[in-house]
Amino acid sequence: MKTLIAYFSLSGVTKKEAERIQKLTGGDLFEIKGEKNYGSYIKAVAVGGKEIATKEMPKVTNHVEKFDSYDRILIGFPIWYGNCPRLIRSFVNEYNFAGKDVYVFCTSGASGSEKSEKTLKEICKGAKVHSAIRISKQDDDELKLWLEK
Repeated sequence: MKTLIAYFSLSGVTKKEAERIQKLTGGDLFEIKGEKNYGSYIKAVAVGGKEIATKEMPKVTNHVEKFDSYDRILIGFPIWYGNCPRLIRSFVNEYNFAGKDVYVFCTSGASGSEKSEKTLKEICKGAKVHSAIRISKQDDDELKLWLEK
């Protein structure tokens, strides 16, 4: 099974977890980049909130080569306003997820992953979206169990 680990990280926390998952799965890492500079946490909160309010679809500036060759897609991001950043929606809209197994991993100080899981189930048309996980202090064995579900 060929695995892609696509992630968006503002502060580096989600990137660190994506790299940890990459070591467990041997999958290919892909950092989702947008044309906006979200800057500091405070600026990101303001810009992210505006994107949500206006339903803006921020532009993704890089693209996965040979996306169709992947069977399993892991998508990681920080939770913003209880959900995935709008940039994740833009990323998903660029590809055909039909027949893919999708795993969602989130980072957050407090918010759960439930709303993000629901959103990804809605936007990853035709994919099997597995239970999302908010990564905090899980050890590698717990992450392996999540990936086996």
